[in-house]
Amino acid sequence: MAFFTYTFESPVQFYAELQDQLDGGGFHDSLESQVNAYISLLVQHQDDFLDGSGQDLANCCYRLFDSEMFQNNTLAIVSAILDRAIEGQEERDMWITYQILLHAGKENQKVNHWILKSEFLAKLKYQILELDGARLQPLAVDLLFEICRVQSLKPHDLALVDEDLLHYLLDLVERTRTDADEGLNYGVIKLLLTFNEQYMLHMAACRAARQYTPSNPLLSALSDRPGASCTFGENLIFMLNRAEESALQMLILKLLYLLFTSPHQTLNDFFYTNDLHVLVDVVIRELWNLPEEEEPLRHAYLRVMGPLLANTGLKREQPTMYKRAEIIRVLSELGGDSMDDDLRVQLWEQEQMELMQQEEIHSRLWSEKTMRLTYRDRQSSNSPALKFASTRQGSNISTSSSTVCSSSVLSSNVQQPQPTRGVLNSTGSSSGSLVLENVLPNSNNNSSTDLHIHVTGASTSSRPQSTRRDSRSTSPTTQRLVERVLREWLEQELKNAAAFANARSPPTSRTAGGRSSEDDVAAASAASVGDQRIAITVAQ
Repeated sequence: MAFFTYTFESPVQFYAELQDQLDGGGFHDSLESQVNAYISLLVQHQDDFLDGSGQDLANCCYRLFDSEMFQNNTLAIVSAILDRAIEGQEERDMWITYQILLHAGKENQKVNHWILKSEFLAKLKYQILELDGARLQPLAVDLLFEICRVQSLKPHDLALVDEDLLHYLLDLVERTRTDADEGLNYGVIKLLLTFNEQYMLHMAACRAARQYTPSNPLLSALSDRPGASCTFGENLIFMLNRAEESALQMLILKLLYLLFTSPHQTLNDFFYTNDLHVLVDVVIRELWNLPEEEEPLRHAYLRVMGPLLANTGLKREQPTMYKRAEIIRVLSELGGDSMDDDLRVQLWEQEQMELMQQEEIHSRLWSEKTMRLTYRDRQSSNSPALKFASTRQGSNISTSSSTVCSSSVLSSNVQQPQPTRGVLNSTGSSSGSLVLENVLPNSNNNSSTDLHIHVTGASTSSRPQSTRRDSRSTSPTTQRLVERVLREWLEQELKNAAAFANARSPPTSRTAGGRSSEDDVAAASAASVGDQRIAITVAQ
């Protein structure tokens, strides 16, 4: 079909002619002729009156969508534009036509259903594979993403998304990792996510029909290229961290769940440890911050959290998992008051363990500071050591009476043993004790001795209490998912702790009396230390 060639002296004349075409000006015997004339104007003058940002072209697209012609004949006009896109061979023409289809699909999702034709999908696939580096390639990626994300592809359409295309897209992600324009990189990742969704829908349909269920081609492609898709994994978590759309978060979480629950260890270990730490931070943040209306998204995060903690490289972080205290707190909060009693007790015990570890860390940091004690310090209740013990234990302090050293200046390092419930301390009591190292010089030489401060009245409740920080309601589904996460995680932690302890414990040699050599050394060491200790009276 032949079209007139127009010459315009200003943008005003150009846009006036566009509006005239929409209003029915000129000689058009059909809607197809009218819309093709409008598109031809854009194709001919795209370099003259349309800027490189795409904003002017988007305005022209919405001029068409808002016109009475398009509103009254949407399906017919979309069909005409689609036919032009399938038949077009010139890059300049396809650029304009694809942009119109892309904006039309974003404006009305029904358009994406109408333009789903196998021949058009095949053309988009060809242009993605063959037009490497051309400006039409990112546009074809975005258009295919919009088509696939709103509908389920039929088996013959899904057959076009083969492993060759998947491997090419994964390689493309790696090649474009340093591009200044990140649009293509993220666009390809989103397209791969929609393909994964299509595979999941197809596999679910096969299971429902009791038919042969094929494997997920994307997972197969990722397992075949260990270490070759690092950028894909890094940017996947980066996108989840920045995503504001719930739909995009869901797509990412579904793929993460498949990776973490895969029987292939290469997929379980797909992410680097630093990336897993970022993912833990994101999951904790979203579980705290998601509003109640986003409950399905919170459930998706919980479903991912279980295998994330139990199956990935995080399980090998010993003796302490990354952000373990925060994980315990958020699960305790989301579990609600009706959580299983056994799990609540285990969760409470984990909280106590975290508190003890924090106490140990604080004590170690405090002990590294040198403290100068005088005779007055030891005789006064304002003694820094006494204040420290009182603050850490929250109880009355008493010491056994003995001789007092007359040294004028004493330097000491304080160590605090790990507070445990109902466990005897180094002095054989259950009240707890503090050991001050290097406090007193020995009367015979300058060797250091230890000061024991016995702490009484320290007790810990043996029954966990609910400590929920707000009145957030917990749905039965959320509670059930939290319980599942806890069971998976705690069971795995028990196995890992046992393996870690076995790996660290050296083989012991037994003597004829049944005692190990380590036992004899420990007993001799304890006796030696006991001989050097001198108790000091500290005023109450």
